[in-house]
Amino acid sequence: MIVLHSFPTITLIIAIFIVLQSLGLYDSLIGVIMVKTALELPFGIWIMKGFYDTVSWEIEMAGVQDGASRFRVWWELVLPQIQPGLAALLIISFLAAWSEFVLPLVLAPGTGAQVLATYMYSVINDDSNLDFGLFKAIGMFYSFPVILIYLLFQRQLMNIYGGGTKG
Repeated sequence: MIVLHSFPTITLIIAIFIVLQSLGLYDSLIGVIMVKTALELPFGIWIMKGFYDTVSWEIEMAGVQDGASRFRVWWELVLPQIQPGLAALLIISFLAAWSEFVLPLVLAPGTGAQVLATYMYSVINDDSNLDFGLFKAIGMFYSFPVILIYLLFQRQLMNIYGGGTKG
């Protein structure tokens, strides 16, 4: 699965275009979302595997032996230990999707399914109407979610738990 992430997206664009056109999802935002999700999924699985590997089996087995269900063990013992990984994955995936320009430009060229990056591109390319106020507003709106997510998750990212057992 990680092999798909090793290729640049542009090398897969012809195959992605053909698949989306045959599914009827070309020039739709849903098609772009599905493609971006499929391309980011192997990377997310690989990152989360590393965080799950740090969780000790002894902690999970102790929870099961104390009578907790598998879901409760996961919710109360495992999830707090992998929360920094989830926060990191959320930020990395969001930034990768938020800054994506090529996929929406090629796979959703119509104006009905524009994302902010392609809209900013169309504002820059419009030589007949130079509206710097609109350009500044788009830039502020484009940076606001990134700053907000950083402020919300900075504590979780700085509190990466190493795990381990008492020995």
